[in-house]
Amino acid sequence: MGLGGYLTLLNGSPNDWTLSSQHSYQMDAWSWPTVNAGTAARVYVEFGTKGHQSDDGAEAYFNIAGTPSTFNVKASKPKDFMLTINLDNAATTTSPKGSKVDLGFRHDAAVNWIMSTDEAGQWWSNSGTTTDWMQQSMGSLHNRTLKQITMPGSHDAGMSRYDPGTIGANFANTQSQYLDVAGQLVIGSRYFDLRPVISNGQWVSGHYSEIEGLGWVGGNGQSIADIIKQINDFTAKYHELIIINISHTYDSDNDWKDLTQDQWNQLFETLKGINNRFTVTNPGKTDYSNSVLGDFITDRASVFVLSQLPGGISLGGYADMGFFNQDNFPFFDSYSDSNDAGDMKADQLQKVKDNRNLVADPAQRKDKFHILSWTLTQAPEDVLNPDKAIMNLGTSVFDDLVVDAFNSFTPESFPNVLYVDSVGIRDKPVVFPFDKPAQVATNTDIASLAMAINNAKAGRNSYITG
Repeated sequence: MGLGGYLTLLNGSPNDWTLSSQHSYQMDAWSWPTVNAGTAARVYVEFGTKGHQSDDGAEAYFNIAGTPSTFNVKASKPKDFMLTINLDNAATTTSPKGSKVDLGFRHDAAVNWIMSTDEAGQWWSNSGTTTDWMQQSMGSLHNRTLKQITMPGSHDAGMSRYDPGTIGANFANTQSQYLDVAGQLVIGSRYFDLRPVISNGQWVSGHYSEIEGLGWVGGNGQSIADIIKQINDFTAKYHELIIINISHTYDSDNDWKDLTQDQWNQLFETLKGINNRFTVTNPGKTDYSNSVLGDFITDRASVFVLSQLPGGISLGGYADMGFFNQDNFPFFDSYSDSNDAGDMKADQLQKVKDNRNLVADPAQRKDKFHILSWTLTQAPEDVLNPDKAIMNLGTSVFDDLVVDAFNSFTPESFPNVLYVDSVGIRDKPVVFPFDKPAQVATNTDIASLAMAINNAKAGRNSYITG
């Protein structure tokens, strides 16, 4: 047996990628299909172990149907195993004609080539910088409502570190993100699940659960002050929309009680440090998910601060200061509560099909802002197994997001948030000796995937594009 892995070709264009020829030398697996328009194909490749591995090599040539454009996929082993895209007669906004894009190689896992076309026929790929992907996409997204746009999102966004917390908690079962909020923003995340708690008199991110027989279990992550600074540093450079959803607010200094109105007011005062807050006077119950992206970021950055307020708590005067409640941004969010990847995928994709139908007929339309919770939840037996760390579970389902989820979506039915743990990485960071996260490479494919959904799915819906 040789060394095997996968390459996913995601065709987010209206043209089939037809295989014209392929050949290989000393490869144990190298067989490529035509990749139909609007689909992704994950292909298994295997480098042979006989002879000199440095001689292993293969190529597969593709024509982009209806155009003169061509590209090829190459396998080689100059120093390490490598899969490369050669744009021999094709170009994208970030890779000119003739570019060679090295994708790397992952044993028993996938690397991705994501290429899509927008409404104007311009080609986009995952070969360039996506830090300001919303501004890059404004030609297509400017007049789309937020209900008609897909973006990456960060589950438990503030939990990129672990400050020792309660008995039974450790970084493996509490930390959900590898990158801090600054890093998540650069990767392309735009929807942030933020869970402020009071701990030792300070506002920090928290990840806690009440477990029968144990009480409250969990720990703290980034401070809210640190997160505010990182958001401000980002919006000073990039005119992007950032949605912050505040929930799971507790006073951990006082038996995990819900925040009082005075404490909520203190939290709002702290969050007033966020620059570029989207602010209106008397928002009432206006649903801002019906607003188009251009209303937020045509000439500026915008941070939309949304709070899930419990009964008896109100925004008061803060409603006029750039703070909104659940009436102002209703959304569908239903996680699968499973540690089984197959069950989670089936559940989440069915929920998209059942709850999203973006069509012109109001009687048939289902367009509530939709969170695709592409997350696995630790079972009790996982909590003390560091190999089943939250971040490891997050990376374990990323490859399927690019293939299974993308192929399940249609122009009428797709989510608004690709909501994940471990955003920006795809390799397990919790490995032996399990004392701290290991250093792994970052990756922006999730932003390119969101752009491909906006181009290949939403962009083929005439109700959306007009």
